[in-house]
Amino acid sequence: MGTTAATSIAAIRPSMLITRSFCAGSTEVASTGMSVKVHYKGTLDDGTVFDSSEGRDPMEFTLGAGRMIPGFENGVLGMTVGETKDLKMTPADAYGEHDDKFVVEVPLTKLPEGVEEGTMLQSSNGMMVKITKIDGENATIDQNHPLAGKTLNFTVTLESCVEVPSLRVEVLKAGDGVTYPKAGDKLTMHYTGTLASDGSKFDSSVDRGQPFEFQIGIGQVIQGWDQGVIQMSLGEKSMLHIPSSLGYGERGAGQAIPPNADLVFEVELLKIN
Repeated sequence: MGTTAATSIAAIRPSMLITRSFCAGSTEVASTGMSVKVHYKGTLDDGTVFDSSEGRDPMEFTLGAGRMIPGFENGVLGMTVGETKDLKMTPADAYGEHDDKFVVEVPLTKLPEGVEEGTMLQSSNGMMVKITKIDGENATIDQNHPLAGKTLNFTVTLESCVEVPSLRVEVLKAGDGVTYPKAGDKLTMHYTGTLASDGSKFDSSVDRGQPFEFQIGIGQVIQGWDQGVIQMSLGEKSMLHIPSSLGYGERGAGQAIPPNADLVFEVELLKIN
């Protein structure tokens, strides 16, 4: 789902409609910063199901982390455990309007062999795009989100909500205090990552002598980075104290980062491209 910051339930725009709500009597309320688990079913106005958690574990995310479309996040905000809501979202609260400027024509020679109309491909930035037309030696690619321009309906049940440790940013060297990254910017940084438990180093761009480049705010890095680095100004060096829930969680990462490990990154913002 697309990203935006959550607001209070009172700030939900008229384009989003809650048509039904009932709950099982719990007093646990989903608030910004909490880790929530929800079951959901998403349908279009014609009844087509485009996504559902049925048969899977509940979806888990942190409210206010900006990882969900605004209508979904705003709808869950303020729910009590056991409550079910029906949410109706126009494109403004979902994946935006369909924009023709993101429909492009490319030579077939630049695409994988054997592609056909309707084929979904992964672009260089990780987004899924669709081939909508093949005409001779060229193909038309729609780079809009597949649900752009559509009104979405969700039935959402809040299964749980728990407080989670928060990210802490410790400034070591101030930046210019003016130039801050925004979601989608390409950043160049140096970093050194250590385990909070014992200080052991597991990765460092400084040791390799090669800065790290990535796009912020689109899920290319762990949530602790997306949330912490966007607070830094150009030239700033800081320590990001990242709880496991905003890092690699219960799975960990390879042999170097065990499950449920809190992390510390010393990071320096070198360039905003």
